[in-house]
Amino acid sequence: MNLRRPPLSLCFAVCLSCFATVANAQRDLTDIPEPDPNAEAAAMKLDPKAAINLFAADPAIRKPIQMNFDCTGALWVASSESYPQVKPGEIPNDQIVVLRDLDKDGVAESSTVFADGLLIPTGVIPDGPHAAYVAASTELLYFKDTDHDGVADERRVVMSGFGTEDTHHLVHTLRWGPDGCLYFNQSIYIHSHIDTPDGTKRLDGGGIWRYRPSTGQLDIFCKGFINPWGHIVNRSGESFVTDGAAFDGITHAFPDAVFKTSPGATRWLLGLNPGSPKHCGLEVLSGTHIPPEWQGDLVTNDFRSHRVCRFSVRPNGADYISRQQPELVTTEHVAFRPIDARMAPDGTMLIADWYNPIIQHGEVDFRDPRRDTEHGRIWRLSFPDRPLDPWPDFLSATTSELLGYLEDESLAVRQFARQTLWDHLEDPGFFDTVDEWVNQGGDQLATRTLEAQWLREAALQTVAMPLAMARIESWKSNPSSVPDNAAAWLRSQFRSANQLTTLNAPTAKQAMADAAKLVGAATEITDLALTLEVIVQCGQLDTEESAVWLHQILSRLLASDQPLSSQKSIDFALWQSIRETAEHWQDGNDTLQEIWEKSPQTLAWAVRAVGNADAAKLLIDRIEWEEISSDEADDQWLQAVGEVATAEQLGGVLKRLLSGNPTHVERRISTLLDATAPRKNVAPAKANASVNQWLAKQDAGQLKVSTMRWISRATQQWKLQSTEATLLSAIQTRSDAAAEDRQIWINALASLSSPKANQQLMSIAKEGSIADRTAAIDGLVNSRPGAAVPLVLDALTEAELSKAAENWLVSSLSRPDLVKRYAAKMSDMELPSDTARTLLRSVRSAGGNAELEQAIRKSGKLDDATWVLSPELKDRLLKRVRETGSASRGELVYRRNELQCISCHAIGQGGGLVGPNLVSLGGSSQPDYVLESLLDPSARLKEGYSTRKILTEDGEVISGISIGETDDAIRLRLANSTVREIEIDAILDDAPGKSLMPEGLLDNLTEAELVDLTTFLAALGRDPQFTVSTENLVRSLETMNYTPAANGRLNRTSVDTAAQDDPAMTWRALTTMVDGKVRLEELDKFKQHRHTPPTSFIRFDIEVTPADSDATTTDIQLKLQSKTDAAGSDNEWDGIEAWVDGKPMPTWQLKNLPLSRGRHRITLSINRDAVTSNIGIALEGEAIAATQN
Repeated sequence: MNLRRPPLSLCFAVCLSCFATVANAQRDLTDIPEPDPNAEAAAMKLDPKAAINLFAADPAIRKPIQMNFDCTGALWVASSESYPQVKPGEIPNDQIVVLRDLDKDGVAESSTVFADGLLIPTGVIPDGPHAAYVAASTELLYFKDTDHDGVADERRVVMSGFGTEDTHHLVHTLRWGPDGCLYFNQSIYIHSHIDTPDGTKRLDGGGIWRYRPSTGQLDIFCKGFINPWGHIVNRSGESFVTDGAAFDGITHAFPDAVFKTSPGATRWLLGLNPGSPKHCGLEVLSGTHIPPEWQGDLVTNDFRSHRVCRFSVRPNGADYISRQQPELVTTEHVAFRPIDARMAPDGTMLIADWYNPIIQHGEVDFRDPRRDTEHGRIWRLSFPDRPLDPWPDFLSATTSELLGYLEDESLAVRQFARQTLWDHLEDPGFFDTVDEWVNQGGDQLATRTLEAQWLREAALQTVAMPLAMARIESWKSNPSSVPDNAAAWLRSQFRSANQLTTLNAPTAKQAMADAAKLVGAATEITDLALTLEVIVQCGQLDTEESAVWLHQILSRLLASDQPLSSQKSIDFALWQSIRETAEHWQDGNDTLQEIWEKSPQTLAWAVRAVGNADAAKLLIDRIEWEEISSDEADDQWLQAVGEVATAEQLGGVLKRLLSGNPTHVERRISTLLDATAPRKNVAPAKANASVNQWLAKQDAGQLKVSTMRWISRATQQWKLQSTEATLLSAIQTRSDAAAEDRQIWINALASLSSPKANQQLMSIAKEGSIADRTAAIDGLVNSRPGAAVPLVLDALTEAELSKAAENWLVSSLSRPDLVKRYAAKMSDMELPSDTARTLLRSVRSAGGNAELEQAIRKSGKLDDATWVLSPELKDRLLKRVRETGSASRGELVYRRNELQCISCHAIGQGGGLVGPNLVSLGGSSQPDYVLESLLDPSARLKEGYSTRKILTEDGEVISGISIGETDDAIRLRLANSTVREIEIDAILDDAPGKSLMPEGLLDNLTEAELVDLTTFLAALGRDPQFTVSTENLVRSLETMNYTPAANGRLNRTSVDTAAQDDPAMTWRALTTMVDGKVRLEELDKFKQHRHTPPTSFIRFDIEVTPADSDATTTDIQLKLQSKTDAAGSDNEWDGIEAWVDGKPMPTWQLKNLPLSRGRHRITLSINRDAVTSNIGIALEGEAIAATQN
């Protein structure tokens, strides 16, 4: 079929006026754009160096899902017109199409249907020029063209049993690895059980599979993700992934890593770009045609906001730093849906365009007539001022020539050279030629050594022990010589041995012994990337020897100046591998005893990681309970014991603690209380008796205030009864004690629920001081909530108690019986209207209750202002959105505290985690969808944000979003952003819930405000002014709350106190505007002295990550952005003072600030008379803003 058509080319300065009216008309999707490639191309904005043309389009190709090249330069495309669901009675005929650019002009002239009759093929990858693997629903298929006519005539089922619960979560993203294996992904809602020669392999939820065709071995590379439609391997052999339903940008993946949503996971890793939009497809920029400064950057697609994005990624120890760069392509054309990107043979970039004006992920009905099922394009992005890359003839190349291609600038050339070499692995003298090539490596020795090892792994060879050990020894003697691909090389060595074990090869035992020796030797090398791989392999070895190596590594890392938590991948891998090897180290041996003696924190860390009784016993037996001198190790071990020991073990610990050296009792019991606090319903066995025995030996009247604090805390936390007399005596006789201490005692008394305690609490609640009354009612709300109802309602009418009463009433929402009592009594009382409005807002924000809300309205005489979205109102509002809506005004509505939008939702990196990230909402959702989501949030739940409503055995109703589940517990994120863990055994009912966005939240908005809010949300990710930029800006900060105590503290000291974590000063979270600027009107003002100007304070943390792994410091730059002064100008910091890590810093030094590796805190004071416009803070150099969440 002839596909020749005039190429469409354009550069950055394309005129968009021809498309503006089309874009405006499409906002409510009543006018679907004409599927004209010329119009679509004309709407694209490109990097100034780039041009774009149409490589192929319908009818030659329709609805492309994935594409991959073969070694001849032909492009294989999986396409599906049946997606998302085949209609009843319809016979699916989805296809694998092969496109060829015969005359090398950048346009496909030939199209061949290689295979058809498929149902939603979600991936294709060629196996040479005449065969391909295809992901097709439950199966991985293999098609072969035996007569070379371009059409498959053989079909074989390679594997079956992949889940099909969701059509856009099927197995997908087929990629050849450099190790001779085929990698492919699956997504969250899929459950796969695959029969293989090595037994049944299971993967529930998301993850990446690794399949070796030559042996049939199938393994799981990593687990987790939501919808990971992107995977590549970079020049150093490391894997990176994108997720089409998460907000993590680029993610670094390594063997056995676990990421979010993996079923049963209690801990997981996150991506490198928190808050970044959802992305699909992934490719590495390489070759000489690409601008040199972009080499190694990653390209992916924000299909919701119609963008082709670029990220720069560089190592940071064992982790990576990823920064989004200016996009390659942006457009306002609503149907442009880029979903895959691949480097073409000539060095250009091809982009698969699904082409559809509406989102494809379930928000719109499967049968919606607006779905496009016919069209699709593949675009070609090139750089006209740079020569195209040559494409070798791989099939006719000699072995020496193919080995030479393994050093090509193009990673695609390297991969096809490998794949061609795989066909020659058994040729006589093949590895002699490879060895000769490696020995002549010179500056390329590291690259050649890794390539040779990958070939040996593909050939199922054993470890070449002498050479491999010599290499590791050379790294030990010269750590700076460790290459950046060392981890991939060691990984391949281990896999070479491990796959022989799976195949029951005669050489397997010796091969694994050799591999273990390499791992052991590498444990002494301090290179962090290599250390990560060693840790993973120690867990996979799972031997006593590897357990010792893990403790040696852990001890070394804990002794480092950098906290272990700063290396997230290593921290996770150590936790995982130490748990995996627990049975081998919990009994201890001489080497382990020596490590633990020198590094007590090593044992404490390992015990926390394992978290079981056997591990806890190791520490309990080591604590010196009777020693007079305090041992730092004892405190570390006691903290770990409290976190993991059983109730019986804790009971023994408490008894020994109370009977031990009295000088340590207070400190140790406080440590134990801190450690056990997060463990719900876990307390030391027989704690009541142990504490009672100790109290009997004390003089109650002489107990120190600090002793009373731990007694009070233990009473509540461990549910003690024996402390009642002590607490009553203190409350009744020590009236001169500080209000804070009396509150602690009263709250502890309330937890006892005895007649004496209740009588005392009721007396205080009615007649005590405001502080005592507050504490007493608070205690009764928790211990006798029914009796507290009239007290709470009375408190609502008192100015000094109304805020506390509001919180008490909201806390009752989890108790339906209690809510009924509040509603019934409230209907008969009157509340000030402002109190009623505030209370109504709080109730709705906590999940709402119709009966209680109605009672609040009645008591406050509030008019019924609930928005009801009738068809007429919807049409009127959308018309106003199009004609008069202001996104700028809408952003101010969005930021109102009473709406709590920011506390629940993030826009990019700034904001809450409860609701979906809205960074590209406008690019994926039309105003009608946005409006309906605002007024009826439960009708438009995003995937991953469905709620669960759980009834516990205590009668508590808990609503939240599931963020993890194991066999023992469910973790929910609640509406207030906190995380709650609920034991499975305590759940009586578990049902789907409503949106955590309260219905009626917008009732107090005027129609104009609702129109502006809708306009703002619909502009996010669509309108350039409301698209989060790729600049390295600080977006999450904190600002100081004004209180008389804080202002007084500044008055008595100096502004330096604001940077000292002074307890008198409290801070609240602050998120910048979409443009990255801090809105000054949202900052509290302080007046230090009568003649000083009003001042506001903000602070934020940054992570400094020198590119040189050996460097300890680097220079970074902070630049201020405002409307009045250009960034970098001499007076940009006028009116601002700065502190770095609590120390004053002249602002002119912020332009070239040397900082050490790690986290640093920047505090700024802002003279509000001198600084009058919003400000933003940009970071340059090797630093990024640290996330607040």
